[in-house]
Amino acid sequence: MKGMVWVVIFSGFMLFVLAGEAKDIHHGEKFAGLPAVSGLAWVFGDTFLAVHDAKFPNDKKGVRVSLIRLPEGTGGILFTPLEVDFPEEKSSDLESVARVPGTDLYLLCESSFFPGKKPFAGRIFLAKPVGKKVKILKTVKWPEPIENVEGTAVARSGDKYIFIYAERADGKGFSEIRYSEFDPHELKFGEFKPAGIFTCPWPNGVYSRAVSELGIDPEGFIYAASTEDTGDDNGPFRGAVYRIGKVDARGPAGPVALFKGPERIAALDGVKVEGIAARGASGNDTEIFIASDDENYGGIIRKISQIVSR
Repeated sequence: MKGMVWVVIFSGFMLFVLAGEAKDIHHGEKFAGLPAVSGLAWVFGDTFLAVHDAKFPNDKKGVRVSLIRLPEGTGGILFTPLEVDFPEEKSSDLESVARVPGTDLYLLCESSFFPGKKPFAGRIFLAKPVGKKVKILKTVKWPEPIENVEGTAVARSGDKYIFIYAERADGKGFSEIRYSEFDPHELKFGEFKPAGIFTCPWPNGVYSRAVSELGIDPEGFIYAASTEDTGDDNGPFRGAVYRIGKVDARGPAGPVALFKGPERIAALDGVKVEGIAARGASGNDTEIFIASDDENYGGIIRKISQIVSR
C-alpha cells in the first residue's frame, strides 16, 4: 500500500515538472507552418500562387497573397509572402484566385459584400506578380449581385475567355454554376448565364459548403471543392473534390456544360479544401493539387490525383 502511495506522489511530481518544461518549450516560439490557404493557382514548375482570407480592417498586416513552392527532399514547403500594391484599402476576405490562361495575369476575388454588416469590399482585382510584389492593374466591383462566393475559375474557349463562379451555398447541398465571357485585359464582363446546378453528394451537412473552390484543367474540365466543418475553427473538417463539367466552345448547350452527375476524385477527411490548381499539360500529364484552410491549424498543399482524360 505504501508503495502505491509513493507511485502516486512521484507521478504527480513528474507531471508538475513536465508542465513546467512545457511552458519553457513554448516560450518564444514562432509560427512556422503554411498559413491557411483560401485559393490556389499554378504558376510554373513547383510554384503556386495562393491567396489568404485576411480581413480588413481587423487584420491590416495579415498576408494576402503568397508564393508556395513544393518541397525538395525533407526541406518542407517554402512559403513567400508577397507585397501587394492595393490602390485603396487592403483586400478583405480574398477567397479565390484564377489564372488567365496563356498569360501572367490573375484574378484575385473577394468573397462578398454585406453593407453595414461586414467590411468586405466585394472586389475583383486584375493582378500581375512581379518578383516579390503583386501589381494591381485594374479593380472592379463584382459584376452581378452575390452573397458569398468562394469558387472562381477562368478558361479559354476558342478565341474567348470565360469567367466561372459559384456561391459557396452554406448548408444547401447545391450551388448554381454561372459564367460570362469577359475581357481579361480590360476586366470587363458580359452577360452572366447559368450553366446548371451542381449538387454535392458529400459532404452535405448543416455546416457544409457546396462550393468552396472551382478549378479548370488544360482540357477544360471543371472541378469543384466541397467542405464541411462543425462551426468550430478547431474542426473537425471534411472535404471532397469533384469533376463536374467541361468548357467547350463547340458545346451544343453553350461553352460551359455540367455533367449529369459529378465524379468524385478525392475524399479528404480532416481537411477543409479551399484551393484547386491543375499543373502540367493536357491529358495524362495533368496533376491536380489542393490547398486547405484548416482555420486554427493553418493549411496544407497536396497532390491528390493524376487525372486520365475522360
